Amino acid sequence: MSEYMSSTALPLGSFAGRMAAYHMGWVDTHAQPQASSSGKFVRPSLCLWACVACGGDVESALPAAAALEWIHNFTLIHDDIQDGDRQRRGRQTVWSVWGMPQGINAGDALFALAFTNLAAQSHVPDRTLRVVRALSEATLEVIEGQCLDLQFEGRIDTTLGDYLRMVRGKTGALLGASLEAGALASGAAEDLSRAFRYAGRLLGTAFQMRDDWLGIWGDPSLTGKSRSADAKRRKMTYPTIVAYDAMSPSQRGRMRALFGEQATERDSEIRELLEEMGGSELTREAPARFARKAVNAVARTGLSKESVEKFDAMAHYVATRRR
Repeated sequence: MSEYMSSTALPLGSFAGRMAAYHMGWVDTHAQPQASSSGKFVRPSLCLWACVACGGDVESALPAAAALEWIHNFTLIHDDIQDGDRQRRGRQTVWSVWGMPQGINAGDALFALAFTNLAAQSHVPDRTLRVVRALSEATLEVIEGQCLDLQFEGRIDTTLGDYLRMVRGKTGALLGASLEAGALASGAAEDLSRAFRYAGRLLGTAFQMRDDWLGIWGDPSLTGKSRSADAKRRKMTYPTIVAYDAMSPSQRGRMRALFGEQATERDSEIRELLEEMGGSELTREAPARFARKAVNAVARTGLSKESVEKFDAMAHYVATRRR
């Protein structure tokens, strides 16, 4: 997949192309080739699996799979700017190297690239149009989810329902579109593509819950990100919401006080309070529950046992990954 994407990438001769290639881990800041992590390619993998599971061939879904990864990385570049994160995949983020305005440009370029390549490599226009619509609608949901994520920062009264609504957009929408796009690329019927979209949204919830856990208790050498970033932003992550719900009145008062202070030296106290509540154990199994729901949703579509087993393996990875 990485090879296919690099063949459709922006030219390195352009400044936007240089920034995008750096973000993808293909080059260093001087545009010299460099072997670095390009991400997990979860969304393209789901798209290709869905296409083959529905009777299509991998080649017909490659443009959609690449578009999904470009869109995902567009959101990552902008997310780093909005959260002020200076590290991703163990390297400096695009904006921390070239500044926020250029970081915005790099993200915008990837968004445009996704749909440019998708349209240019179309052999079945009707299917491509359906894929474009699915990805466009999902992108709008991702943006709304990101708006909610920022809106919830520092709001310790955020409910689990609020969190799930935010996650369905921020992460679930694009994973749902990944499965939907693969089905559409194969020529599958609308009811099957909708069922796949639903399963992908469930898997997206599992993905984000696991991401939230990794943001606090993951190994930075594997995740490539700091353990303190979420606390510093006073993010309302799944562990924070669940732990707060289980706290005594005095503990809640302490957490509210910590969330009301923006001093970075208090960040470690938030983590300590979460650990005091057993936040790690409280939230460790949640991703697996949603991953199982996603697998059950796929199994109900009547796919072959082999196809369901392959999806089960991907869902297990999403729910238990270490990076």
